[in-house]
Amino acid sequence: MRIDVCRDTKRGFHKAQGKVEAMSVTRRLVNYIINARFENIPEKAVSRTKEFILDEIGNALGGTAMNSGKIITKWAKQLGGSPEATLFGDGAKVPAAIASGVNTQLCMGLELMETYKNRGHPGSGMVMAALALGEREKTSGQDIITAVCTAYDVTGRIIDATFPSPEHRRRVWNSSWQGCGPLVVATKLLGLDEEQGMNAFGMGLGNSPTMNVHNILYVPASMSKCGNQFHSFVAIGAAQLARLGYTGYYEILDEPFAYWTTISDNNDWDIYTRDLGKDFYITSALAFKPWPSCRWAQGGIQSLLEIMSTHGLTCQDIVEVIYHAHEKVTGYPFDNVNPSSVEDSYWSVPWAFANAALGYKVGPAWYAEERFSDEEHKQFMQKVKINTLPEAVEAFVNEPQKSITRLEVKTREGKVYTKGTEYCKGDPQQPMTHEEIIEKFLSQTEGVISRGNADKVIELVEKLEQLSNVSEITRLGY
Repeated sequence: MRIDVCRDTKRGFHKAQGKVEAMSVTRRLVNYIINARFENIPEKAVSRTKEFILDEIGNALGGTAMNSGKIITKWAKQLGGSPEATLFGDGAKVPAAIASGVNTQLCMGLELMETYKNRGHPGSGMVMAALALGEREKTSGQDIITAVCTAYDVTGRIIDATFPSPEHRRRVWNSSWQGCGPLVVATKLLGLDEEQGMNAFGMGLGNSPTMNVHNILYVPASMSKCGNQFHSFVAIGAAQLARLGYTGYYEILDEPFAYWTTISDNNDWDIYTRDLGKDFYITSALAFKPWPSCRWAQGGIQSLLEIMSTHGLTCQDIVEVIYHAHEKVTGYPFDNVNPSSVEDSYWSVPWAFANAALGYKVGPAWYAEERFSDEEHKQFMQKVKINTLPEAVEAFVNEPQKSITRLEVKTREGKVYTKGTEYCKGDPQQPMTHEEIIEKFLSQTEGVISRGNADKVIELVEKLEQLSNVSEITRLGY
């Protein structure tokens, strides 16, 4: 028996019986993706996208120095398969879906990846999916820029629309958004049409791995924050299946059984498409990390270094550092003063402060094995205390893009220096300069690839829109 199911969701009519009465949220986003054109992207967004791509390549190369990076690279090579795309730092070629996920996970090995509105790190997967599929498909630089910029727009809107309440986040910290970026990129770069794109979204979002990140915070693990290798595999696999004619869950973002119901207790229908094609999220919402640590420590690192520089302080001059931040940062693992492993130190604010104060170079040096037996490092960590800052708690709930913090530094001479942040370095409101992004790239890639290759990568990314084949870049990544 056939049953008519036309549901007016105020956003359009749900698909039923093989026809669409009006355009749904899912279809509007898919149409935005497949119709996106390089010439419609503002120059500022193009420049930002290129910096983003360069930064994530550096993050991936830096991550290869970590033991977790070596393990996941070995795993990918053991899987075998078609030699489609390059593993950064190694040079082996594996299927694009595997290379995308592994290279994304490498980006997280040093906690230096992009941040979206202090809500998560969805960006690395977009870049690595674009480079892996771009290598497989021999894609031009303009198409890579278009895919990544479009992915940031669509993913950001899905995150914002489905961002859960504070009460929900205390119980469940979702990471299934990590699959959105690779899905958008694959839909674009594989040239899917509208119906294929709808099916790709249904399969990609409908099967995107969900995990509660709280589990990784409190039990340190190699899988830092997200299982990107699995998210990318599902996302790219969904797009490849859809191109072959395989079908999946339809109108995945829309009623009656919308995607948000599986990951959140909130949904705002208007956000999905508000200012689509006008507000480019890659310029308004993307933040770079200057230092290898959790985003929530960045404001404190910035204040500490500025106080030390302004007043000529050394580590020996400082007797106590008090960091005031939102309530999530005041407990374990953020207040951990005695981490026992790399994974145990990722979120430790004292660990990050000690590295910064002692002047260790941004990159693998922050998590080098000798840090764990460095007495000066241990001594400085013991000086760090963390307290709750009420206005930071309020901002974390209502304005998460803000990085409200306050830092007090007490010296042996009895002086107290205080500095606060509203936005921290790397945020769109206080961006890193182009030169700082290049310096970060060179710092991370030192000892991983030759300086000649590093300089060539920088040169190629800076003129990315002129490249006919992105493989010119990936061949330099080992």
